[in-house]
Amino acid sequence: MGCASVVASGLVGLAAPGIVRRAVDALNAGAPIESVWRYAGLLVLVALVSGFFLLVQRNLLVSVSRHLEHRLRTDLYDHLLRLPPWFYMRERVGDLLTRAVSDVGTVRMAVGPALMYALNTLTVLLVSAVLMARIHVPLTLLSLAALPLVAGVTRYFGSRIHLRWGQAQEALSHYTARLQEHLVGLRVLRAYNCEEAEIREMSDRNRGYVAANAKLIRISAIFQPLLQALIGLTFVAVLGVGGSAVRHGAISLGQFVEFNLYLVRLIWPMIAVGWVANLLQRGAASMARIEALFSEPPLTEIVAAEQHLPERTTPAGLEIRNLTFAYQGTRGAAVQKVSLVVRPGERLAIVGGVGSGKSTLLWLIPRLLEPPPGTILIDGTDVRALRIRELRRQVALVPQGSFLFSATLRDNIALARPDASDAEVLEAAVAAGLEEDLKRLPAGLGTIVGERGVTLSGGQRQRVAIARALLTKPRLLLLDDCLSAVDTGTERVILDALPRTTLLFATHRLAAAELCDQLCVLEGGAVLEAGTPSELAALGGRYAHLLTLQKLDQQETLPREASAGS
Repeated sequence: MGCASVVASGLVGLAAPGIVRRAVDALNAGAPIESVWRYAGLLVLVALVSGFFLLVQRNLLVSVSRHLEHRLRTDLYDHLLRLPPWFYMRERVGDLLTRAVSDVGTVRMAVGPALMYALNTLTVLLVSAVLMARIHVPLTLLSLAALPLVAGVTRYFGSRIHLRWGQAQEALSHYTARLQEHLVGLRVLRAYNCEEAEIREMSDRNRGYVAANAKLIRISAIFQPLLQALIGLTFVAVLGVGGSAVRHGAISLGQFVEFNLYLVRLIWPMIAVGWVANLLQRGAASMARIEALFSEPPLTEIVAAEQHLPERTTPAGLEIRNLTFAYQGTRGAAVQKVSLVVRPGERLAIVGGVGSGKSTLLWLIPRLLEPPPGTILIDGTDVRALRIRELRRQVALVPQGSFLFSATLRDNIALARPDASDAEVLEAAVAAGLEEDLKRLPAGLGTIVGERGVTLSGGQRQRVAIARALLTKPRLLLLDDCLSAVDTGTERVILDALPRTTLLFATHRLAAAELCDQLCVLEGGAVLEAGTPSELAALGGRYAHLLTLQKLDQQETLPREASAGS
């Protein structure tokens, strides 16, 4: 319907030159002025009908292009949510934002306005050529002689516009990525007095973006005037040859006027050839950048062997069998031959130094990292054989970095369960140790926490993240050293208040680890020791050594605190 309206608008508009020709010939023959008014009325009617079809084509085609933009952006966002963690380890957030916003908009211009004007150009060009040939064939050939030149110029400049548009978008991504990092890490920049250096860095990147666009502008500035010059030369040639044809009686004055009106109609198609080519080249460059994202493989699901976790509310059992995992692009394994069994309702503490593999082990369980088949089982079922959504509905992970959104405290806690009642949200907040904090906050659960929870302390952000996990009522709860920003006493209170579910708690604090039923020590990604805290303390191994060091540190800290207090 939209394409038909484009053709209809062009065809109806091309009726106007014929009406003008008859009016001019009538005046030239001495016809009464009343006949000219009839032709004027016909011109008004042609304009109204052509305008109606123009309105329809814009409403349909531009609307369709907007829907395509919405679909493409939605599909891209959905795809980004499914990409594995290592994709985000190598990609810049600013670049992804540019592709999802600017590049998608450029593709919309290519499939919407560019398509509309391309079809209009083709219709007007073909029909005008036929109508012009009906008047005077040699003059028509002369008028169309510029078309091959226009095509050649368009092809030459089009490839260069494609290249330079891609470079400009890359420069914009480069700038946006750095800007996003600066805004997120603004406190760090201020703390280390880096403002001036980073202003220079951003100025250089901004200058690079301007330079890339200047190259694009320069080539476009040559392209458009060159097309205009070719069109102007065509008018000069038609004026000379056509005027001579009128003087020699080959065509009438009305036909000469009609011919020139057709030629005027061809001005926009000739210019549109370049404009449409420009849009298509930009759209192709942007689409290539978007397709590069779609080509990234998402986390896979084993559909053929798909099984379901039963909808239970009781704690889940976990078994890890000879698990080995290495990050892409690294030599050594982050986790090596780990085997553990955690019974339903049991609490397992995982202790170890920095880089020992604690976080990696926890992230593998809900498949935020992809484990090898048959290495992690929940209630006897391989996690690789489960739907990811179903798995993560029953397993909750609280990471080290407690990310909060710029929303109310309630919205942050109810992130996974937006339909939860206020009573349920409050219960989860209290269980996470936020009861006293809620009394001090100005609006309680309705308090806006700001970008990344900037208005809250580190400990408060961690407890909000725990409350978010508790609200989902998980059968398996994974805490990745997420209480490091609270004191030891508060940590023990929070752990004691947690609902009795299967818990894996990665921590560097041995006082908290002693509250767990089982304990394992990781070193270099491998399990060095495993057993109950009392068994490992009596064993005299690595855990006993860490306990001794912790007691010595506490003995040294107490006199310093007493001295400072006096």
